[in-house]
Amino acid sequence: MTNTAPSPHVGVTEIGEMLNVSRQRANKLVARADFPAPVAQTKAGRVWERAAVEKWEKGWDRTNVGGRPPQKAPQE
Repeated sequence: MTNTAPSPHVGVTEIGEMLNVSRQRANKLVARADFPAPVAQTKAGRVWERAAVEKWEKGWDRTNVGGRPPQKAPQE
C-alpha cells in the first residue's frame, strides 16, 4: 500500500525536494535566521512542519542567492 498523502513533517532531504534545491543547499537554508525552527530533533536529524516550510517558501527571494558575482565581460 502506498501512502499518497504528504507527511506533515519533513527533514532536510524533503525540504530540498520541496524547494527544488540540493540537500546541501537545503542545509544552508535551514541555518538561516528567518527559516522556521525545527519542531523536533531525532537521531536521524531535525524535523520541520511542512506547512511552516511552505509558508516560508512563499516569502523566499530566490534571486538573492549570494555566492560569487558573475565575471565582467572583457572591455575592448
